[in-house]
Amino acid sequence: MKSTVFFITILVSLLISACSCPVCDIVDNRYPKTLKMIGVPEKIKEKVDNYIAGKTGEEFFLKNVTLNETASFFDSVKYYWVYDISIPGKEWVTGKIDLFTDSLGNIDQLMEINGIPDCGKNPEGCTFDIYPAAAIEIAKIEGLAPGIKKWSQKFHWNAKFNRYVWQIISTVQESQGSQGFRGSGEEIIIDASTGEKLDFTEWKVR
Repeated sequence: MKSTVFFITILVSLLISACSCPVCDIVDNRYPKTLKMIGVPEKIKEKVDNYIAGKTGEEFFLKNVTLNETASFFDSVKYYWVYDISIPGKEWVTGKIDLFTDSLGNIDQLMEINGIPDCGKNPEGCTFDIYPAAAIEIAKIEGLAPGIKKWSQKFHWNAKFNRYVWQIISTVQESQGSQGFRGSGEEIIIDASTGEKLDFTEWKVR
């Protein structure tokens, strides 16, 4: 009996020591096991920080970009990094940067890289001066259909235009029946820094 207890104790110790990786908070019911980004080695994080700062500029990065440890993770093969962008005094700016690296912190260029504003090449695209009400006014001036209910408005990264935008959607008609939701309306995409109209389209759900 004592030998059995001793064996179990050794086994538990081995399992605990096996989980002494740098990001070792295992999330249950995931395969492969996913580890939350806690205490990641500074050298690895520094690589990712430098990559992002190389596009945003160091000043913008240090003031406005922070690692979201809860949303980021390590799956024993690669890291998934999530950084939040927030700007004091501009509460509508809720940017999200996400990318993948290998276990050494090298950027995986084969996976999507989202949300990094290129402030170095396009400084005016990183001001985010178009506040919510201003975006609505621009949409009105551009002729977005008033519709039958309040417009949907969202600040987010647009991969097509490679920048942060305001997406404003109007609903001209809608119905809910045995066929599910049906509706139509218009959508405008506005540069969140300059106010430029980037796209204007109609949408339909049949």
